[in-house]
Amino acid sequence: MELSSHAVAAIESEHLGNAFQKLLVAIDFSKSSSAALAYAENLARLYGSEVLLAHVVSIVNASSPDIGAVYTAPEIGQAMAEDLEQLASQLRQEGIQSRAILAEGPVAEEVERIVQKEKPDLLLAGTHGAHGLERLILGSVAESILRTVSCPVLTVGPGCDDIPRKSLALRTILYASVVRHPSESALRYAASLARTTHAQIDLVHVVEEIPEMPGRELDMEMQSQTDMLVDALKGSGIQVQVHHVYGEPVEAMIRQSIRNRADLIVLGVERSRKLASLLPAGIAYRLICSAQCPVVTLKKDGLEHRG
Repeated sequence: MELSSHAVAAIESEHLGNAFQKLLVAIDFSKSSSAALAYAENLARLYGSEVLLAHVVSIVNASSPDIGAVYTAPEIGQAMAEDLEQLASQLRQEGIQSRAILAEGPVAEEVERIVQKEKPDLLLAGTHGAHGLERLILGSVAESILRTVSCPVLTVGPGCDDIPRKSLALRTILYASVVRHPSESALRYAASLARTTHAQIDLVHVVEEIPEMPGRELDMEMQSQTDMLVDALKGSGIQVQVHHVYGEPVEAMIRQSIRNRADLIVLGVERSRKLASLLPAGIAYRLICSAQCPVVTLKKDGLEHRG
C-alpha cells in the first residue's frame, strides 16, 4: 500500500466532534440483532446519536443462511411493521431519537439503498454464524452486506459477550492488517475512531506463514503502515502498540485480540465480487464469527469515519 502525504493530511484535518451522528441498525428481532441494537443504544447515549431501525423483507427463501440481523421470512406483514415501530418508540421514550424503516427486496441491495438515502455514520448488524466457522458461503447475505454496503459496518458476532445496555467502553481498538491485503481507509478509520474515543490502538500486522512479499518489501510495508498511524495520532496522547504475528490470518487475529483484550476490531474488506484482493469478505466473515468483540469492516473505497 502506498501511503500518500495527502492521506495523512486527511486524517490530521478531520473534524472529530460527534463520532456517530446517525446509526443504522439492521433488525429482525433475533438475539443477534438485539445484541447489535444494544450496542447502538450504548453509542447513542454516549454521542447523542439518532438511531434508525431498518428491516428488510427478503425475497430469499426462508432457508437462506447467515446474517440473522437483516434476514426475514417474506410473510412479515403489518404485524412486523408495528413491532419495528414499537422498538423505535421504546428508544424515543429513553430519550434516543429514532425512526423505523421497512423495505422489501434483495437484502444487500436494499440496505445499501437505505445507506445511500440516509447517509448513516455506521451500520450495525448481528450474525449468528450458524453454519460454522470454516465454511465460506460465497454469495451469502452476510458476505453480500460486507461487499456491498458503502458505509462502515459494525457486526456483533456469536462470540461476543452480552453487551451491557447502560455502558460502553472502548479502551483498545485493534486494527488488523493482513500485510499483502492492506486497507488505507480502514487504517484512517481506526485512527479517527481512536482520537474520538481516546482508545489505545493495537496495530497488528498478520504475516502468513509463507509470505508472498520478499523480506525487505514486507518490512517496508509494515513500517509504512506503522508510520502512517503514528503520524495520524501525533499530539493526541494516544498509545500505539505494534505487533507482528504469523500464521493463518483469522486464527492469528483472534489470538492477538484475546491476548490484548480488544474491545473492537477494525479491518478492510474487498468490495469486488471476485474477492480477489484486499481482505476477502469470506475471511472477514470468519473473523466476525470467531471474534469475542464486535468487528468494524470498511471497503477499500468505503466511506471514512466522519466523527
